[in-house]
Amino acid sequence: MKLKMPEKEEDLELPVNRLRSKLSQFDKVPQNPIPSAKPPTMSKMLDHMRGPEMVNNKLIYGQFGIQALQGGRLRFEHYNLIRFAINKHIQEGKTYGVWRVNQPWQAVSKKGAGKQMGQGKSDIDHYVYPLKAGHIIFEIGGRIELLDLEKTLKVVSQKMPFKARIVTPQILEDDVRQEAILKEKNINPFTYEYCLKNNYNGVKIYYSPYDLYYLNKEK
Repeated sequence: MKLKMPEKEEDLELPVNRLRSKLSQFDKVPQNPIPSAKPPTMSKMLDHMRGPEMVNNKLIYGQFGIQALQGGRLRFEHYNLIRFAINKHIQEGKTYGVWRVNQPWQAVSKKGAGKQMGQGKSDIDHYVYPLKAGHIIFEIGGRIELLDLEKTLKVVSQKMPFKARIVTPQILEDDVRQEAILKEKNINPFTYEYCLKNNYNGVKIYYSPYDLYYLNKEK
């Protein structure tokens, strides 16, 4: 896919209020609000990965980026992988890269090898950033064509800890249009929502409240 580039240098729209055009480096460990205290441990917080993303699911700058197709967690190593691969293609004043995720903040605990179960919560092993399906991880654009980045973006998307894809505004618009067409042309009255709400075949004892809330779009 080839996107139209600005014909003149002055037509180029770069993100405003940015000191650098490249993807910045995040801290591996978030700052502790109380330096003298032990960093707090956290639960799994699976609700941060469940369901579709409703906010960061569109391209702000309108060129291309990487979108998560499943819920998952980004580790610090994934941030570095993306940064090293993408920053090679960024030139100051011509192209840009923008993170659409924050730094890792959720603490993940892990027991050491050979330790018995119990004895309370384990120590923090690393930090992650949880995200939902449809979340845009980063954007890249400027005076550059997708043909120049397609190979790099494909490798980056394949190395994510969840399914991901390359997206453009056209792809996102096609997804919305296709969903509307399927909903309009559907003549089968036995939809997923209808069967759950009417307890067909006694499915009420098998599904969870999340199934009824998200209607099997993303779990």
